[in-house]
Amino acid sequence: MPTNSVFINPSSMLDAKVWLDINIVGAGSYVNNDLVYLQKQSWLGIARDARRGTVNISEDDIQFNQSRNKYHAYNRNFVHTLAAVWSQGDFAAGLSTGVRSYTDVRGVPDYVAQFIENGVADYVVQHDIRYQMERLRIASSQFGEIKGSFAYTFKKHGRDMFMAGVSISKFFPLAGGGANIYDVDFIVDNDSLIQYNDFTVDAMYTPNPQFNTGKGWGFDLGFTYQRMLGEASVYYPNSAKYGCRQNPYKFKLGVSIMDLGSIKFPEDQIQYAGYNFSNFNWEQYQDAEANEDNVTDLYAQQEENIQQGEVRQPNKMSLPTFMSVQFDYNLWASRVYVNGTIIQGIPAGRRTFGVRHANSLSVTPRYESYWIELALPFSLYEYRYPQMGAAVQLGPLTVGTDKLISWISRTDLYGVDIYMHLKIPIQYNPKCRQRFKGRGGRGGPFRRKDNSMTRCTI
Repeated sequence: MPTNSVFINPSSMLDAKVWLDINIVGAGSYVNNDLVYLQKQSWLGIARDARRGTVNISEDDIQFNQSRNKYHAYNRNFVHTLAAVWSQGDFAAGLSTGVRSYTDVRGVPDYVAQFIENGVADYVVQHDIRYQMERLRIASSQFGEIKGSFAYTFKKHGRDMFMAGVSISKFFPLAGGGANIYDVDFIVDNDSLIQYNDFTVDAMYTPNPQFNTGKGWGFDLGFTYQRMLGEASVYYPNSAKYGCRQNPYKFKLGVSIMDLGSIKFPEDQIQYAGYNFSNFNWEQYQDAEANEDNVTDLYAQQEENIQQGEVRQPNKMSLPTFMSVQFDYNLWASRVYVNGTIIQGIPAGRRTFGVRHANSLSVTPRYESYWIELALPFSLYEYRYPQMGAAVQLGPLTVGTDKLISWISRTDLYGVDIYMHLKIPIQYNPKCRQRFKGRGGRGGPFRRKDNSMTRCTI
């Protein structure tokens, strides 16, 4: 469905299997980390117990995986409201609205993971040891979005089609925050004293989240090559110009770069602190209390000018930019396909706050028709954590997850994923409907180069 695929490659709107795809509402949430987990649970079991009012998760069920050198956590959420994509002939256009949210924590050292589980003051095993923390990034951003997209088939030759697409998004920042830890060299002496040899950190957050029309623009760019089963030069998808017939592709290859840009909060809506000090003894740290009006000023007395740091524009946050390559192969009768997709997140610059999009590699076999679709994605989150998912479309409703096992089987729960979409897919160009009455499907013969005749349906 092009109202979904435009978020991974804007050129994918072209040659859609529906003339007009209208998204009524869609929502989803993905959570993952590699430190904290619920032991031997399933989300369906937890949901069932919650419905009965018998949820009983104790501290013993919350476990910590202390077997890694570095840890991370990642969350993305979305709500897609009204959206539509029109695809006809060599052109496609779309408009979508919604809200997105991202949170990303990366580079957490193993000793910090131990402190998270056991506390700092009481975990004497890690006292009187010198630690150095570098390149730890924490970022979270939430924003509304209006996205306009356009795509064009710029070349057709033989059985080859070449397509390009672009999206421009206007963002409305809602909330955000981040911490860039460049270098923290310290010793936890005991339960009341920490010695800082070096402390170079920038931190920012919005204390009062609110909708604003502050600056925020983003751009997507994508290309797609399709190898068709029939002649491409005279093919005009979803158009009476081609007799309203479909010319299926044998395979297609897409390349895209998404979410180039940033959001910017009004300067008077953020709290910021830039630290660069050394040789400081933090006494009675266990009794320290953060300032409710500005949690970033904990070490304000050690900094001459807390408004200056490594980040030059602290009210600006980079978008979760990523590059992607997609490959889709028509295995059988334009019904059974297999898709492979790589997503590579591009981190924010050293002197910028911003979320890094999660990396992934996925292989997804699927069966699709107009009313029914079944997909079974197998993916490697961050290229190393395997996930098995499932998605089902029944008419206008699609429900899916990338973490099927965590829903149906008692296992260690490091995260959760679920999404749904409610759509009105209008299959035919109005000029084509009369042609298909009594045929039981969309189709009509087209002639291949080998002069064989094929009838196509969806």
